[in-house]
Amino acid sequence: MALSTAQVQARLRDWLESHVAGWQNVRLRPLEVSLGSGFSAEIFFVDAEFETASGAQARTLVVRRQPTSFEVVLGSSLALQGNMMAALDRLKVTPVPEWIGMELDPEVLGMPFLVMGRVDGQSATQRPNYNTTGWLVDMPPQQRASTWQNAIQAFAQMSQIDWQKDGFAFLARSEWGTPGLDQYLGHLEAWYHGCRKDRVLPYVDAAMTYIRDHQPADTTVNVLWGDSTPSNVMFSGDGRVNALIDWELAALGPSELDLAWWLYFDDLFSRRFGVARLEGLPTREESIASWEAAVGRTAQHMAYYDVVVALRMALVVVGAFDRQVGIGNIEADNKSLNANFMTLYLAERLGMDLPELGPDFYAFMRNMTPVDQKQD
Repeated sequence: MALSTAQVQARLRDWLESHVAGWQNVRLRPLEVSLGSGFSAEIFFVDAEFETASGAQARTLVVRRQPTSFEVVLGSSLALQGNMMAALDRLKVTPVPEWIGMELDPEVLGMPFLVMGRVDGQSATQRPNYNTTGWLVDMPPQQRASTWQNAIQAFAQMSQIDWQKDGFAFLARSEWGTPGLDQYLGHLEAWYHGCRKDRVLPYVDAAMTYIRDHQPADTTVNVLWGDSTPSNVMFSGDGRVNALIDWELAALGPSELDLAWWLYFDDLFSRRFGVARLEGLPTREESIASWEAAVGRTAQHMAYYDVVVALRMALVVVGAFDRQVGIGNIEADNKSLNANFMTLYLAERLGMDLPELGPDFYAFMRNMTPVDQKQD
């Protein structure tokens, strides 16, 4: 049974008092929130007043609820995100929202949830495309360049983390392989075999073979953000980084994978979508140089990691395709399963014939809403 806003407010207040050390007499201002499901989670804000040993306190909290039945990426979870944020907030190497707590019992608020402090700032949105409208467009080119570099430097700092000594051992998943690139690829293989369903996926199949056949041996084991995109950075008005957000795809692997994911989305939201990049945004080469300066070494195997991250995103699209078929948006024989932006990128990188993006692809894209809901 769905909870009312009043029930959510009362239960959240009780939970904060009983689970957050030192918080007493918690008072929450009335929530103004739609409690419908989001793409992978639902987020709302609440103003909280409470008392501690230091006296009266007040702050704005962010509550993120997530259904247990929906998985964008194999192995992603609210618990993983919560554990990452707690560890990062404690370590203070990379800026993240203040960690408050997490509850995995869905009975409390209807879904598992986590609570963090609100971070002021703005992100570079995907809808609308940050290259076409928004605060980045209003910036002078030189400031845009430094803003981008600030973000790259922020996630590059994660290369300093020792995953074993600094409290990130929970990222090791032995069922997928040895911690590092082998585990990362093992995760992709498990995901691939789970979603392939005996179908022929020529570009995804070829990429899966390629990443194992060309797997480099001389790689580092770093803590990865996993979702390093401009839309997951909270920037201040002058382009500084206030926080990196959305940690549910965190993993272990070479830190170049976060750089490759950033570059992949930079390309997707400009060249691939047929949109001109904003003047001043660093080129691929300049972005890599910024990362190298922050990490203190040369980026290795970037052409290989381009394929790895593109395969990862192509698997996301396979899942999105199956969801749309399942809810009746498109037919099961829709050709966009093997002809979409992500398979096009893989074909370019692997030297394969390029898929043609026809009417099926555009029907698939029209139905791509944040919740993949059936369209009337």
